[in-house]
Amino acid sequence: MMRVHISLTVNDLESSLTFYEKLFGQAPTKIRQDYANFRLDQPSIHLALERTTGSANANPAGPSTTHSHFGIELPNPDTFNTWRERLRGTGVQGRDEHDAVCCYARAEKVWLTDPDQNAWEIWVRTGEAELMLDEAQGAAKECCATPSTTPPSSKECCAA
Repeated sequence: MMRVHISLTVNDLESSLTFYEKLFGQAPTKIRQDYANFRLDQPSIHLALERTTGSANANPAGPSTTHSHFGIELPNPDTFNTWRERLRGTGVQGRDEHDAVCCYARAEKVWLTDPDQNAWEIWVRTGEAELMLDEAQGAAKECCATPSTTPPSSKECCAA
């Protein structure tokens, strides 16, 4: 099996563990005093959490500015609704985005923010679009924006 691996430095390992257990609906695979990971089949990811204290990658100022956000694309609307309702049931607060036009696609989305302010987009593609973003709604329509940022311009949307 192939998995995407993401390693995040976190300021508070316990808070991050609580958030990611709720996000994935599963307990971590490994927990140590300064480290934990989730090796999951669904979604196929190996997420490592490394406490900032003593870490060569420590970033006490907050999340990295070299990424826009992380996301999990779900296979169909039923799975998306199941995830959204499960997250709501755990108390994870998210922001819904309905019929979003972004990156030449239409989607239903839920935006979440982890304890270190990393944005996560849980989404399902509902169709294709001819535009990078919904220009009819202009800046009022968010496109691949994190929950705490302003919407990017169409040039910046979904930039790597």
